[in-house]
Amino acid sequence: MPRPSEFDPLALLLAGHKQTRQQLGVLGSANGAQAITWFDHTASQQREILESGVFPALIESMAGSDAVCLKGMTRGLTEQSHVLAHQWPAIRQALQTPGQNSEATQRWIQDYLTYLQCADEDLLPMAQRLLDDAALQDIEARYTQAFAQS
Repeated sequence: MPRPSEFDPLALLLAGHKQTRQQLGVLGSANGAQAITWFDHTASQQREILESGVFPALIESMAGSDAVCLKGMTRGLTEQSHVLAHQWPAIRQALQTPGQNSEATQRWIQDYLTYLQCADEDLLPMAQRLLDDAALQDIEARYTQAFAQS
């Protein structure tokens, strides 16, 4: 049965992650201010949608030992997201200080790329296969609410 909406929040998250990768590439460059704004707002909203919408819906869609494995994967990604968010203020400050594009910044960028890769290659494709219309509509509502406020 087709979904009542043509809005595909999982495809939008994947597209947003592609844009996040591009923004990671310009951090510390002349276009860095725009990238900083992206990470202050859009990227954090995307992580929140994954953690509060996609991950719980995925776990609910699974049963038994598969759910236990999935809980471990989502917990690991959530922890990685929280580390990235916790480190962001220091990275942001370093990026706004000329000559401070440090090793810590490069490590943060690499960690963020690893986070995106896991979400995009493992969890979002699984969500596309397993989530039912009600779960997708809930994620759509979260997406709409998050970005309507922006």
